[in-house]
Amino acid sequence: MKRALIPLAITLAVLGALAARVIVSGRTALAAGDAAAAAGDVDLAIERWETAARWYLPIAGHVDEAYARLIALTGSDRRHALAAWRAVRSAALATRGLWTPHADDLATANAAIAEIASRDPEGAVAGGVDAAARKTFHTERLAPTGAPRGAVALFAFGIIGFLVGVGLLLRKAGPDRVGAAITVLGVIGWLIGAAIA
Repeated sequence: MKRALIPLAITLAVLGALAARVIVSGRTALAAGDAAAAAGDVDLAIERWETAARWYLPIAGHVDEAYARLIALTGSDRRHALAAWRAVRSAALATRGLWTPHADDLATANAAIAEIASRDPEGAVAGGVDAAARKTFHTERLAPTGAPRGAVALFAFGIIGFLVGVGLLLRKAGPDRVGAAITVLGVIGWLIGAAIA
């Protein structure tokens, strides 16, 4: 039984290390954005806050804080509003998988970007002559596409494989090597699916 728990312990240790890396990197990027904002470098602050939002983990507080800072900037700094909304959009799209974290923020960002782009005098030729037609044009182009189906399937099968492998190990329903192999392959599929989704 103890031998059967070794792959599970290794898997949990690897996942824990990955989670710690995400949280530390996200908090570091958030702090760098705050420092840049305090120094008056708004462009760098936006870049760092977007990086913090991309270090996504459901339980990580730095993600919500990064989105909050970017969105607050759109209301207080009209000159940087477009860049901040694009950073919100980019972070939301980069972290989607089976679901889209911050889907509401993504929808708000798409609408704001379309509105700003439709009023841009240099982009007036895109989409038509009137502002409403240009806004529709930009809205259609900003609509997110779905995650690649293969990546989502790999992600889901990875989770299922991990759970089946752990179940086999705990129930001794087969040779230890089979359960361990299924567990490890499940984790690999899960991570690859999450990375490319």
